[in-house]
Amino acid sequence: MICLDSDFVVDFLKQNQNAIFKLQSLKGEKAVSTEINYFEVLYGVFDKKQISQKELNSVQEFFNSIPNMTLDHSSAYNAAEIATNLEKSGLEIGINDSLIAGICLANNCAILTKNSKHFSRIKGLKVETY
Repeated sequence: MICLDSDFVVDFLKQNQNAIFKLQSLKGEKAVSTEINYFEVLYGVFDKKQISQKELNSVQEFFNSIPNMTLDHSSAYNAAEIATNLEKSGLEIGINDSLIAGICLANNCAILTKNSKHFSRIKGLKVETY
């Protein structure tokens, strides 16, 4: 199982060829995302001066087409541990990425992202890029 990070989803929806090819190469592997990623992508849509209904519909259709993992007790525990450990070592990655990583670890899921710099700091998390 592989979790599609927000940057991947945005690139895929913008028809970035690298993202499209990478998703096609994952045949047989279950692609999922998280509700945190859904929030991040929607935030990007709503943060613009002019909200595009077409873009909003595309985001909603995409996230409705794949399973989205939620934050549960195990995920929250992992995320809190990740965030505090990284902060103590001066390598913080932000709460959202900590939450996403916590969800991935709780679900034994790799992450597909362009932000390998942040996610590679997390022990036990398999990171793929494109």
